[in-house]
Amino acid sequence: MAESMKDPRYLEGIVDRTVFIQGFPRKVDLDLKISALILTLEKLRRIRRPKQEPMEYEEFEQCELFFDTDKIVLTAPGQFSSMGSGTPPIRLQAPLLLFLLLRHREQYQVLEIIECFIKWIWPELAALDFKKMKTGVTRCFTNTRFAANVLRNYGLLKFTRNEAFKTWELSLTGLLVAARVLERRRASKTPTRLPVLKKEGNLDLSAEIRDACKEISSFDALVYLLKSVCRPDAKVFKTFEKPLKKAFDLLNEYWNILNDPTKSPRDRRTASLEKIKQLEQEGIDDRFYEEFSRCIQINDALARIFDSP
Repeated sequence: MAESMKDPRYLEGIVDRTVFIQGFPRKVDLDLKISALILTLEKLRRIRRPKQEPMEYEEFEQCELFFDTDKIVLTAPGQFSSMGSGTPPIRLQAPLLLFLLLRHREQYQVLEIIECFIKWIWPELAALDFKKMKTGVTRCFTNTRFAANVLRNYGLLKFTRNEAFKTWELSLTGLLVAARVLERRRASKTPTRLPVLKKEGNLDLSAEIRDACKEISSFDALVYLLKSVCRPDAKVFKTFEKPLKKAFDLLNEYWNILNDPTKSPRDRRTASLEKIKQLEQEGIDDRFYEEFSRCIQINDALARIFDSP
């Protein structure tokens, strides 16, 4: 009797029965056998050198899989249909900022950040997000890079030689947005990593980011939001009180730029980066970020809400 992919145990059984690994230095388990089988089939593909891809990823996803004792049966539908293009990069922007806040103490480099971020949002990704593109990289990996590029172009990620080429770190504006996103997720009864949203006109930043700090109407509100992710005894707000007060007015101008539909994306990016440079000139520099980073303290119980499954 054939069984469907709805219960993967039957396919796992076929892999377990047909793949044998000997003399390997690590424990031989099902995951190792699956990896070995994938690599074996990729090697066979290289040997055969097909002129073109015989089956598209979208076609495979629309087929039904059935398994017998020693057979894998693929049944195609009567007609294939369009499946869209998976999760767009704009939906990854705010979650990426939140992820960087929650994992701020981890010394990740860019590739590690992307891998860990994808594992973190994995339960909410669509099948097409795992399609391997012509570059050989999966779509969700590429789209995470696209999301980070937009965030960096607007100054939500720090943009120095170190950060741009080795890691991604939150700027002051990125910290504020991440803190607000965390606050909103905490208030939700069913916190989600990837909220449903769509691009609006020529605005290439998600509404969740653009609206994150509309409610910061005073300097005290700015400090309150930053304090929400810090230790109670944090002294950074006293040490950098003067630069933060100067930053408040600049930040209001910055949020207005992000939400200005009359500007082109290029003009918005240029204008927003000018405000970020002014923030740095006013004292929101590496010394501020180093001290603030040491003060960040996310409640363990809250952080667990967003832990990887």
